[in-house]
Amino acid sequence: MLSLSDLEESLIDERFIEEGDKDRFKCGRDGDHLMTPFQCENCHFYNLKGRARINGCSPDDLLAVCIRRATLDSFWSRERSTVAANLGEIRRYAHIQDLFGLGAMTFPARGPFGSNDTMGMEVACALLVRSLAGGRNAKHVQYETVRKLRSMYSNYVHTCPGGTGDTFMSDLGSASMVSTSITNQLWFKRFMIGCHRRMGDVWMPDAPVTKEVILCCLQALELKWEVFGNDPVGRKKVSVTACILLAGFFGGLRGEEVNRVDLGGMRQYWKEGVSALGNKRHVPLVLAGTFKGETGLKFFTQPLAPVTKGGVKIQVWFSRVIQAYEAEEIVTGPMFRNQSKYKRASIAEMDQYFHPLLREVQRDFPNLIPDTIVIGDSYSIYRSLRRGATSEAQNQGIPQEVIQANNRWRKFSKANGLTPGMSMMERYSDAKASVPTLVRFSLNLI
Repeated sequence: MLSLSDLEESLIDERFIEEGDKDRFKCGRDGDHLMTPFQCENCHFYNLKGRARINGCSPDDLLAVCIRRATLDSFWSRERSTVAANLGEIRRYAHIQDLFGLGAMTFPARGPFGSNDTMGMEVACALLVRSLAGGRNAKHVQYETVRKLRSMYSNYVHTCPGGTGDTFMSDLGSASMVSTSITNQLWFKRFMIGCHRRMGDVWMPDAPVTKEVILCCLQALELKWEVFGNDPVGRKKVSVTACILLAGFFGGLRGEEVNRVDLGGMRQYWKEGVSALGNKRHVPLVLAGTFKGETGLKFFTQPLAPVTKGGVKIQVWFSRVIQAYEAEEIVTGPMFRNQSKYKRASIAEMDQYFHPLLREVQRDFPNLIPDTIVIGDSYSIYRSLRRGATSEAQNQGIPQEVIQANNRWRKFSKANGLTPGMSMMERYSDAKASVPTLVRFSLNLI
């Protein structure tokens, strides 16, 4: 069972915490068998091995322990009060039947169950052993990792003859499929709920990057740019690092969106965007790729302010990285690439630009990032930049409609392809018409 001491650097001493239910997850309750399908441990063991347990045999002992744990987890998918209330209703119902002279015969027969594993105990035991593997943020792996074993098993069953049954179509066009996988049976579902409750969750969100940290990062990168005056390779790395920060923070993008910034798309609309007049001048941040909820290759344009109110030179940095690629005769493809120079960088690969820079800020400005924080564990391109931008937008009092407008492309993505036919030109034209509104997000963050 997950406890506070399982968490790294826990600041809470469990000795001073009162436990409301000391037997939680450790024993069954009267009436559990009336809410969850139940077989005794010996029956489960015989169903799996076709023989009785041999005491002292290590595999048998391990399996017996897992069977008991899985059974208790299935029970604890329901709270004590729910089980007790259900038991009380059964007793009242039985009493009424006695008044009618009917007795307990009105209840369906409870068994016997078959002599094979009809509940999925074998898979449940494997899942429990899987849960003992070491975790990253806690002593053991989390439930979200463990439950993949169930998905694997049901996926496999669905590929086998008889793995699926009839398909039902609703009037709205949605379909449902009958699964014959034992991992979709009632007992197994109860087991998964109880297992999740017992294991709990360790939520370790990426720490947000504050505007002060962003400014320190850009200041350090500007110094590096000057130092690498005669080193095109060094300057390219510096400009790529800066643009990853700018795209994620001022575009309010997650990591899997940052790596979709497209070099060719930005070049195509660069001159038109940066030479526009007045408040329509912008940096055309073009995203390209496949997006969740949409089919096929899609393009999207997120206009950014060329210079923020605080003087952050977004246009200058993107101009630098475009010129760095031009010097290598690279004019199309992803802006942020892995070492192959052809494929877009993963979040982990972009973190290799991000983390060293944050460590420099931590070293030089410990008041911004305390030295007790492990950069690699606390920060990532995955969410740190977007979380920081969202927090700063609230701090700056940026109107909600401006934040929503900045995130409008995500609405298209969640609309299940309502605008699938729009070309890159159409996407850009759509964004260009709203530039004065869309750039307000990046303009006012810093």
